[in-house]
Amino acid sequence: MINQEKQGAEQTDGQREATSSGLPIYFAKTLAGMERLLKDELVELGATDLVVVRRGVEFGADMSTLVRICLCTRFAIRVLRPVLWFKAENTDALYEEATKWEWGSVMNPSATFAIDVTAHSEYFTHSQFATLRLKDAIVDHFRTSSGIRPNVDRENPDVRIHLHINQNQVTISLDASGRPLARRGYRPIGAKAPLSEVLAAGLLAKAGWTPDIPLYDPMCGSGTFTVEAALWADGYPIQWHRRKFAFMDWRGFDEEVWWDVRDDLKSERQFVESTIHTSDKDYGAVSQTRAALSNMELDGRAELGRSDFFKLIPRDDSGIVVINPPYGERMEVDDLDAMYSAIGDRLKSHWAGFSAWIISSDFDALKRVGLKHSSRETMYNGPLECRWVGFELYEGSQEKKGSLAEELPAVTDGVSPEVITEEDSSVVTNETLPDAASDAAEAS
Repeated sequence: MINQEKQGAEQTDGQREATSSGLPIYFAKTLAGMERLLKDELVELGATDLVVVRRGVEFGADMSTLVRICLCTRFAIRVLRPVLWFKAENTDALYEEATKWEWGSVMNPSATFAIDVTAHSEYFTHSQFATLRLKDAIVDHFRTSSGIRPNVDRENPDVRIHLHINQNQVTISLDASGRPLARRGYRPIGAKAPLSEVLAAGLLAKAGWTPDIPLYDPMCGSGTFTVEAALWADGYPIQWHRRKFAFMDWRGFDEEVWWDVRDDLKSERQFVESTIHTSDKDYGAVSQTRAALSNMELDGRAELGRSDFFKLIPRDDSGIVVINPPYGERMEVDDLDAMYSAIGDRLKSHWAGFSAWIISSDFDALKRVGLKHSSRETMYNGPLECRWVGFELYEGSQEKKGSLAEELPAVTDGVSPEVITEEDSSVVTNETLPDAASDAAEAS
């Protein structure tokens, strides 16, 4: 197996159609900062000849491995198969090269198609015009060769094509996944989702969480951390409930491979009994998380309660607590500073023995936590540059004077019996959830 790393371009321009052993070459896209996680995951799933680049990994795979990757990957946004490379410095040259290629090798003349584009080029300043010219090239190719004109369907195409332009280097790929892999399908319609699924999965992995470690998600919001953790512990592939991928419409696809891989994955499933405690002071967030878990048939895999973090007492001696507090876009700066300071106070006084992780785009507010970090990484939540900061909380940590924790209002309206507070650290009723995450924008 070959492992390489390249810096700079998001895709390699090596024009490898196949590995040395004849396997097709694919490209898995991910978020900046998650390339190593994706590379290690692809190796576990059977990929070969890996090349790590910025925001992605190039690899070789047969069809059964491709199916396995699309079903199982937690860290990829899309999987592409490059099929055509050439140099062009204007849209006419792009059109001429694309018209000459044998599009009938990958799609039928009657098939529908759609084109996505990523362009970083001084030659192609209007990416949508480049997309239009590629569309014209495909249509004209089929009109000339067969007399049939394929149609564009942006919402539900038979074949999705990706156009990547890096200066004068043009790469055209088939999208193997179709709907972005970040969209797991568990979010209720209309749900607010400030954290993407792929990002949440990556943050959990970077925090060192595994299903055998107790996890606390005390500001659960849309529940993305909780659902990603529950899916991990459940043992089934992350896309187990999905029945449609773009590769199924490729010429020569063997449906038997699909079912064989699913049977293998089912037999390989390793369920882990995991401890996941999820809460939020907003009842709407609690309800949204409950619905998301139910959508994935993850009943009973997490405990859910309405609670204020600043009154929450953990029921385990150690574990990992992940916190996604409000960023500056949603709070006044003075309030934000007070909240982050209070978070630090609460962690020091009540979470000794835990590893705490906070994600935020407000770097000044993060300083207010007042704890020495053990780890810090730059990540992107949509367009926001964030820090994923880890703190090791030891016994005997001193409290800061004048803690702001007790100054914050407690939740008093409609408090459910499962709320854990300082006054009552035992849970009267443990309500369980019904059994059953640019590229950054794609993943949102």
